[in-house]
Amino acid sequence: MPSAIVVGAGLSGLVAARHLHRAHWNVSVLEARDRVGGRIQTDCVDGFMLDHGFQVYLTGYETAGRELDLAKLQLGAFPAGAFVQLEGKRYRVCDPLRSTWYMAPLHAIETLLSPVGNIADKLRIAAFRDRVSKSSPEELLGVRNVSAKERLHQMGFSETIIDRFFRPFFGGIFLDDTLSVSAGVMEFVFRTFSLGQAALPTLGMHAIPMQIAADLPSGSIRLKTTVESVSDGRLKLSDGQTLSADHIILATEEPAAKRILANGAQASGSVAQLSSIVAPQNATVLPPQATSCLYFEVLDPPIHEATLVLNGQKRGVINNLCFPSFAQPTYAPPGKALLSVSTIGQTESPGRDLLALVRDQLVEWFGPRANAWRHLRTYRVPYALPNQSPASLAVTDNEPKISDRVWRCGDYCETGSIEGAIQSGLATANQILAS
Repeated sequence: MPSAIVVGAGLSGLVAARHLHRAHWNVSVLEARDRVGGRIQTDCVDGFMLDHGFQVYLTGYETAGRELDLAKLQLGAFPAGAFVQLEGKRYRVCDPLRSTWYMAPLHAIETLLSPVGNIADKLRIAAFRDRVSKSSPEELLGVRNVSAKERLHQMGFSETIIDRFFRPFFGGIFLDDTLSVSAGVMEFVFRTFSLGQAALPTLGMHAIPMQIAADLPSGSIRLKTTVESVSDGRLKLSDGQTLSADHIILATEEPAAKRILANGAQASGSVAQLSSIVAPQNATVLPPQATSCLYFEVLDPPIHEATLVLNGQKRGVINNLCFPSFAQPTYAPPGKALLSVSTIGQTESPGRDLLALVRDQLVEWFGPRANAWRHLRTYRVPYALPNQSPASLAVTDNEPKISDRVWRCGDYCETGSIEGAIQSGLATANQILAS
């Protein structure tokens, strides 16, 4: 029976392992942490479900929709559209055709009258949505050399709506409020939003990798197992143990994959080329996108819906916030609401300083009652998403094969998303089977 070892139990690695297992391969998964899921984790704190960073599942994902049993996840959906916070007021921006029928007229009026952009801008959003909905993902992702901001200007959007709506909206998705992400990635994600809803599983986002892991044989996943180096068909653990298999798949984040390959290259001259394949010598290494997410218990929520609130002003540390428990009631105990607040980038100050800044801005937006909202936990995620700017994509090779027996997968090989991670895991497993 052919064998494979997968390094990393995130979505991509789990999907690759399951695909090979279903093809009757002997598969082992090694994970350095004490649980599967990679960057998709959920904690239960005082009855609240806290994801490690604000994350959602998009029902418009096509590959993920085929690989997951969505009915078992029992998804709770967010409303379409968003609020934009401007000068102490909130303004709704949405496609009224996607609102419930009895709210559509009111939402249409609210959107047209909002100062987020002019009427032409709002008509262009509808045309933008129509165009990407009719385009294939491959067609959209083919645009790699133009930034999102440049593309929005090309489509005729005003600086006002770019700054007040697109900057915080796409900034929150890509964790980059400069809109330097590739235009193709932006349009792919906007297409996905247009074709479905953002949603949360009943048991938190961690239920997604747990569902995939449950399909693997008992004992095939080894937790708290750190890989030091990889060479062709062999890997060395941090405790000195050596393992071998017909094929090895590196399903870690890109920096970890580079480090493991570099260690293997130093140990074995026969695989010295591996590190240069993953990290070309003349490539510009761009940092990943970081975020911090703060959660609060709220007894008197000022908003009784899960609609995302965007910071339409370039002021303060908050990029967006929402009450996810209105989308998925299991995220909070009865009679309470969960508030999720997201920031962009690294925050070097200690957690208490960030909390104070966020609290001050919450009071500015919602009044003194925000002082009573109990802080539950802060999650700092230094590697939340791979860099997806045109400069980064220009030097990123998404070829799964590193050598005859060493492979890789991860969202950095496709798009920084659940869909991208699953697509990459499948692509790598299929290439191994074909080889």
